[in-house]
Parts: sequence; structure tokens; C-alpha cells
Amino acid sequence: MTKAEYHILFETHYNALCNYAYAIVKDYDEAEDIVQGVFIKFWNNENKAEIADKAKQYLIRSVKFKCIDYQRKAIVKRKYEKEAVHTTEADQRTATDIDFELEESTDLKDVLMMAISELPQKTREVFMMSKLDGLRYKEIADHLDISPKTVENQMGRAFKHLREKLKDYKDLLVLIIFLMIE
Repeated sequence: MTKAEYHILFETHYNALCNYAYAIVKDYDEAEDIVQGVFIKFWNNENKAEIADKAKQYLIRSVKFKCIDYQRKAIVKRKYEKEAVHTTEADQRTATDIDFELEESTDLKDVLMMAISELPQKTREVFMMSKLDGLRYKEIADHLDISPKTVENQMGRAFKHLREKLKDYKDLLVLIIFLMIE
């Protein structure tokens, strides 16, 4: 497929695909991002010459599945946001209360650091790269020459360990992890 053919394909189907994606995700900016991502993936596909005659069907299916992925992620995000709001409402703590508790528990960071230091070396390394360095799972996997699934498993182990070790500090755990170590 030449650039000219690709350009014609893009011009012919872009708006219709955006409208299709919008009908699913109900957010036009996200719909455009999804469609643009699908076109980029199509252009980078080494087998595009083989699927050029079925390009329209390929693009429609790709957009559909990307929209479904987007919706799944949105559902998970909303679930966690609701849990965070519920936790916040249940606690009804003011910033002053939290400051007071942090002053009262001066060793809270020490407790957190101790719990992190008890993690196995590889798990601790993955956790620190994710939470302190702000790296994504893929970046960690590339850096450590391991699979992203291994990174995901290590993070799961780390969170499980921290939940167990910090169960007495459950109310402040979310705050600490968001603020993390300065």
C-alpha cells in the first residue's frame, strides 16, 4: 500500500470511524484518539499489503475492539474512583486531622519504608521504579529485561505485602502511597 492509497483510505473512512467510535465511547476526543491510533497501527502493520483489500473491515473491527478496551478501562477507573470517594466519605477527615495524625505517628514513613524494605529484592526494585521513579510497567520491563506480565505480578505481590504489613494504618495508607516518600 502506497502513501497515496493510505491517504485516500484515511480521508475516506476517518470521519465515519470517528462517528462509530463516538457512538460507543460517548467522548469525541477519545473517539478521535482511538481512530488515529488504529490508523497508525494499520500503517505500521507489516502485513498491510495483505489486508489492503479488506482494509475497511479491518479498521471497523479494530476501532470496535479499541472502544471496548477503552470502556473496560473506564469502568475500572470509575470503580476505583467510587471506592476512593467512598473511603473519603467514610473517614470524613479534615486536613487538620490528617496532619495531627501524621505528627502523632512520626514513624509512619519509617513503618512504610520498613515494609518496603521487607519486600524481596526484585519486587522492591520493581515497586520503587514504579512508585518512586514513575515508570510504566513496559518501561520497567524493558529496563530490567523482563516481561511486562512479570512486572505486573511483582507489583501485585508488593501491594499484597504492603496491605498486610500496613493494615493497622489502613486509613492513612492511601494518602501515604499518593504522597509517597519525598
